[in-house]
Amino acid sequence: MQPAAPITTGTEAEFSDTLKVFTKALMRPGRIDRIIYVPLPDAATRREILNLQFHSMPISNEIDLDELVLQTETYSGAEIIAVCKEAALLALEEDIKADRIMKKHFTQALSIVTPRIPESLMRFYEDYQEKSGIHTI
Repeated sequence: MQPAAPITTGTEAEFSDTLKVFTKALMRPGRIDRIIYVPLPDAATRREILNLQFHSMPISNEIDLDELVLQTETYSGAEIIAVCKEAALLALEEDIKADRIMKKHFTQALSIVTPRIPESLMRFYEDYQEKSGIHTI
């Protein structure tokens, strides 16, 4: 009896095939010398991204940075920035003269801007990184 083949989603299979073609075609000296795996930001990095965004945003004192760091755990850096921009737009839509972005705006923004990288794809990247020995940042 043969062991069952691992179940993969269409996205993983398509990405895997694309990566193989990409690797063969472009991984040569003078073209692309190496692939670098960049994982999602950890808590400290998410905090820094939020702090950098908050420097140019008038946020309410009710905003809990620690809570936002936890709520953005599976977000990429670009998605965290998009959450901040969406919260600002929501504040302005509510009141064009708004002088502060409130917690409710961030809560609503988090429901609009959702993480786009599925857990299965993250596992694929991590497995590929381990098996292929690609560099990690």
